[in-house]
Amino acid sequence: MLVWPHCRRRIVHSVRTGDVAAIVLGTRTRSSARARRRFISSSTNDANNENNGTVENKEKPFYVTTPIFYVNAAPHIGHLYSMVLADTFKRWQQFVGKDSFLLTGTDEHGMKVQQAADKVEKPVKQFCDETSQLFKNLATTANISSDKFIRTTDEDHQEAVHKLWTTLLEKGYIYKGKHEGWYSVSDETFYPESQLNRVFDQASGVTKVYSTETGKEVEWASEENYFFALSRMREPLLELYKSRISDKFVFPYSQFKPIIDSVEGGLSDLSISRPSSRFTWGIPVPGDESQTIYVWLDALANYLSAAGYGQLTSHEFKKSMWPADIHVVGKDITRFHCIYWPAFLLAAELPVPKHVVVHSHWLMNGAKMSKSGGNIVDPNAVMAIAGVDSVRYYLLRHNILEGDGDFDTEKVLERRQADLVFKYSNLVSRTCSKSFSIELALSHALKGYPVAHTRQDKFLAFQSDLIAEANNLVDNAAKHMNNFNPTGALSEIWGVLKKANQYVDYATPWNTAPSNISPTIFVMAEMCRIVSIVLQPFLPTYSGKALDKLSVSSDHRSAEYAKFEADMTYGKDANLPNRGHVVERSSR
Repeated sequence: MLVWPHCRRRIVHSVRTGDVAAIVLGTRTRSSARARRRFISSSTNDANNENNGTVENKEKPFYVTTPIFYVNAAPHIGHLYSMVLADTFKRWQQFVGKDSFLLTGTDEHGMKVQQAADKVEKPVKQFCDETSQLFKNLATTANISSDKFIRTTDEDHQEAVHKLWTTLLEKGYIYKGKHEGWYSVSDETFYPESQLNRVFDQASGVTKVYSTETGKEVEWASEENYFFALSRMREPLLELYKSRISDKFVFPYSQFKPIIDSVEGGLSDLSISRPSSRFTWGIPVPGDESQTIYVWLDALANYLSAAGYGQLTSHEFKKSMWPADIHVVGKDITRFHCIYWPAFLLAAELPVPKHVVVHSHWLMNGAKMSKSGGNIVDPNAVMAIAGVDSVRYYLLRHNILEGDGDFDTEKVLERRQADLVFKYSNLVSRTCSKSFSIELALSHALKGYPVAHTRQDKFLAFQSDLIAEANNLVDNAAKHMNNFNPTGALSEIWGVLKKANQYVDYATPWNTAPSNISPTIFVMAEMCRIVSIVLQPFLPTYSGKALDKLSVSSDHRSAEYAKFEADMTYGKDANLPNRGHVVERSSR
C-alpha cells in the first residue's frame, strides 16, 4: 500500500471503497515563530571578516584554531587537513546554533625562515609576505571559514608577545643564564639527553645525533639566553592533566599519555631567547635587543593576540573569546602545545585552552612526505582535479587522529565517484527530475491529498525506519562531533543516504501512477533536504548546491530544520530542467 508518511500529523479519517482506502491527513500544525539562528551554506568564506575577538553583551564564541603554519615552504596536504578539520569543528558549532570563531594564519619568525629567504636571495619580509599569501590563498580556495588570518609579523601580535613576556618576567618565571645543549635548527628547540638518538654514519665515520621526537638532526650549542622556569611548572601541569583527562584536554588519549609521562619524568628550564647576533628575524626581547624571543613563545602567543590580548585591558580580556575551545595541531608539535603552552599560561595566570585535538600525518605510499623524496602533495592541484568538497570529504572520511593516513589522489577520485556522485548527487538529481514535482508533493502533503493503498507493509516499515533515522541524524552526528570525530559523523550521514537510495530503488517512482506518486517524492525530497542540511559543516559547497537546487530558504538550513516535515516551504522550481548537478564533473 502507499500512504502518506506521517510523524506529527494526525489521521483525520479513512474510508474504504472496495480495495482502495483513501487516507486523509490533517493539515500540519506549524509551530509558532521562534528565534532561529541563520546558518547559510555557501562557497564564500570569511577570510577577510577579521576582528579582534572581543565580545560584547553575548555568550563567548566557540573559539577554534589551526596551528599557524611555518612559511619556510609552500603549503602541503597536511596543512590543508589541519584547516579542514578546524573549519569543520567551527562550522558544526555554527550549525547547532553557537557563535563561532576560526583562527588560522602563518608563523613567520625564526632561523629556518631566515635561511629559506637567504636561499632564494629575497629579503626576509618579502619572502614571508609571498609565502603567507600562499596559505591565505589555500584557505580561500578550500572554503575555510576563517574569521581572522593572523601573521606573527603583525604589529598587534608583537604587542601581545611583549605583554606575555613582561607578565612572565614580573611574576618571576624568566631569568637570564648560560645555556648549553643539543639544539635542532629545524625544530628550533633544545632537546634533553633523554630525547636523543645517536646513529653512526658509516659513510662519513661520524656519529650523528637526532631528536627521537621529530627525527631531526641536532648539534651542540652554547649561548647566553633568557630562560623560562619550566621546572617549576611540573606539579601545576600534572595537576592540570589529572583534572582534565576525563574532559579530553588532549585528544586522543594516545597522544596525551606520552605528554603526561614526559612531564612526570621531570622538566628542565626552557631557553626562550636566542642571541640577536645569530639571527635577528624575530621579536626583540623587551628592554634587551641583544636577544630575540624564542620562536615558539612568539608563535604560541598568536592564540592570545587574536583574542585581543595586548590590546585589551585585563577586565576587557576576561570578556573576550579566550580561552580557545579547540586547538587543532599535528602530532609533531604536541610538546609545544601541551607542555610549553599551558605552562606559559598557568605561569601568567591565564586560562588554558579547553581541548587540544592532535592529528597524525598524511603519508604517500606509506612514506612521510618530503621535498627531498619528491612526494609532496600539492593541495591546490588535487582540489583542481577533484573539486574542493571532494578533497574535504576524502580527508574527513579518514580518521587520522590515532594513526597516520595514506593519501592517494586516485582514491580521492574513487571516493568522489562512489559516495558523492552515485550516493548523494544522484539522489538529489533523481528527486529533482523534471518528471516529478516536489512543490506539488509538498502541497499534497499539507492538504492531505488522498492516495491509494498500493504498497506492502514491509515497504511502509522500511519507510518508517528511514524517517526515524533521518530524524535522529543530527543527534547521532553530534555524538561523534562531540568526540572530535567528523569521520563518524559522516558515516552516520552516509548511512541515511544509503537507505534513502534503497528506498528510491524499492519505490520505483518512475513506474508509479502520477496520481499516487506524491508521497514517495515527498519522502525522497525530505531525505535530500535533511541530509544536505546536516552535511553543511562538512561539505559546504555541495550541500549548498543541493539546498539551492531544492529551493530551501537560507533561513531554513540550521539544525532545527533537519527533521522530517520541519520545513514545508521549499520545492519551488526544484524540478525545472538544466539546473546543474550537485557534484561537478572532475577535470579528469
